[in-house]
Amino acid sequence: MKANNQKSLRVIKRKEMKIGVIGGGLMGLATAYYLNKKGHEVTILEKEKEIGGLSSSEEILPGFYWDRFYHVILTTDNQLLEFLGELGLSEDIRFRETKTGFYTDGQLHSMSTTIEFLQFKPLSLIDKLRLGAGILYASKIKNWKRLEKNTAKAWLIGIFGRRNYEKMWEPLLRAKLGAAKDKISAAFIWSTIRRYYGTRQKSSKKEMMGCADSGYSFILNHLNDYLLRHGTTIFKGYCANRIEQINGKRIAVKSNKGISFVFDRVIATTPTPTISNLSSDFTDEFRFKLENIKYLGIVCVTLLLKKSITPFYVTNLTDNGLPFTGLIEATNVMPKKILNGKSLVYLPKYVAPEDPFFKKTDQEILHEFLSALKKMFPDLNDEDILTYKINRESYVQPVQEIGYSEKIPSMQTPVNNFYMANTAMIQNSNVNNNEVIKIARKAADLVANSDEFSNRR
Repeated sequence: MKANNQKSLRVIKRKEMKIGVIGGGLMGLATAYYLNKKGHEVTILEKEKEIGGLSSSEEILPGFYWDRFYHVILTTDNQLLEFLGELGLSEDIRFRETKTGFYTDGQLHSMSTTIEFLQFKPLSLIDKLRLGAGILYASKIKNWKRLEKNTAKAWLIGIFGRRNYEKMWEPLLRAKLGAAKDKISAAFIWSTIRRYYGTRQKSSKKEMMGCADSGYSFILNHLNDYLLRHGTTIFKGYCANRIEQINGKRIAVKSNKGISFVFDRVIATTPTPTISNLSSDFTDEFRFKLENIKYLGIVCVTLLLKKSITPFYVTNLTDNGLPFTGLIEATNVMPKKILNGKSLVYLPKYVAPEDPFFKKTDQEILHEFLSALKKMFPDLNDEDILTYKINRESYVQPVQEIGYSEKIPSMQTPVNNFYMANTAMIQNSNVNNNEVIKIARKAADLVANSDEFSNRR
């Protein structure tokens, strides 16, 4: 074939973009990671002095750092495990057999084996059989759309019966969701059942959970090093106050330092209430969607104890009157060598950001929590408490009400080239880092493949 008869082919190389990421939590860091891998120049603006957000760590004892809020990695967290594998951290994640407890009627019960389940005295045999069958049934449901149309209460009563609901599910919902328990959709509680049911190994039926050898500080340090090594810039202590569009294309981000940054694309990974204040150019419809997302915050007391108080990772609380909403003994997942017999315990309380509880002093919260803990464990003395930490965050768990999937705002905002990706986009799941990685990957793909930029020459 003659050369002048051939169709001329032109290879267009996608131009590298300058992309700004607002927020240096795991969502922002993972989004930056995926964008960096696609060849873009990424800058992260993080308002705090340290990266990590809800996954960040703190110094518990001199030289010993661990997570500010409790985290666990499940064997079914495929997106997170793949991400950690890409960072070369697969060998640093350890899984251990764990047990689950219930504190009911003033007593601690193990619910980790079939025999223990059948011996659980607070429920009759018929109720236990229905509870077990209901959990198995719920774990097999695939179509969550129809569940989203029902309240969790109505669905749980229908599947498990009223006695199981009143004795088990209602106290758990009240503890974890507070006043929001009557608004939550069935899809949310179904996804929680399904996720944790998946931690049981099919062959042995053992419950397996894991963590990194040195907690999330280990993961974040590796991720931070990777990003810096591959050209990502991270500004700590820089809060994005406002974004403005330049010539309908580029985005200027104004920071609290009086410095503005200009990018081809910007993606905000902070909670929805902070995003709604970034621009005056949002449409009324979009702003309504942002403001209609309600959150639960968390107040969490972390205790380092001389000794273990339970054999469980999670102790679910069904008794009324306890000020915290769960008891998590992280030591039962951590490598034993780390604390040499000491125990790390988290006492969380989930409350709405406007709840007066948020205004209590650290000492008021500590006194209230320790008084309740000592009633649960009379052998626990002040001398057993080596140190404590108290952390608070206002926007942690979006309240997934009926029809929540229709209320989620789009990643593409009405402002051209400005995007958002945060935990409000998690559907049918509690907030966990597997879902965070899933959304970060999706967001990076959306931003990198946006049509307008690829058409620029």
